Amino acid sequence: MRNRAITAVTASIVAVAAVLSGCAVAPAPPPGKPAPRLPADSIAYDTLPVITSRPKLFPGDCSQLEKNPQLLASLGGSSPMYNPYAKACVLKRSAGTQVEIGSMDPDQRIPEPWPGWWKVYDYSVYHFRRMLVLDRYYAVSQLQGYGCVVAVNTGSLQVVTVRVGTEAGRGPVPGDNLDVDRQTAQQFCPDAQKAAEDYLNTVDPGGGSLAG
Repeated sequence: MRNRAITAVTASIVAVAAVLSGCAVAPAPPPGKPAPRLPADSIAYDTLPVITSRPKLFPGDCSQLEKNPQLLASLGGSSPMYNPYAKACVLKRSAGTQVEIGSMDPDQRIPEPWPGWWKVYDYSVYHFRRMLVLDRYYAVSQLQGYGCVVAVNTGSLQVVTVRVGTEAGRGPVPGDNLDVDRQTAQQFCPDAQKAAEDYLNTVDPGGGSLAG
């Protein structure tokens, strides 16, 4: 009996470890319109039941923001200007900060960008967090320069990114000091998430990672 009990406990531990190591796919409802709410425990899984059939949201310029003063106001920015190097539309804010709405699109080198964000293929990542945005989108946040970027799975091959922080090259570099990284995340990540929510509510009403 003792050996059988030990075997049962070991099997349970192996099963839990298999889930946490990404051997299982996160539970999720079927795609629908409007997009379904995603289970809160999705962030514990390495493998997600994603779709890639939706059209891309970010057009690769500032047209969405130029045509929508209400969205500009909700983001707290002005003077939208496209930065081809960052592949983002940059909105200036007061006190030297800015909001950047951009994307990572598939190419020959990275045909499916999303798994790299969710599974952290880049080793130089600091203060990484998985999250759900608006309860409908899989997303991650991490430090990027002196600021925080939220990357969102939109149900297409394009990953939409929303960053709040200072211009590149200004401020402390992530990874130099853990306390500074924590303070940077506290300062910018909640704002980056809110900016992502404002953007998605405007350009993708009823959308989500599993929007049919």
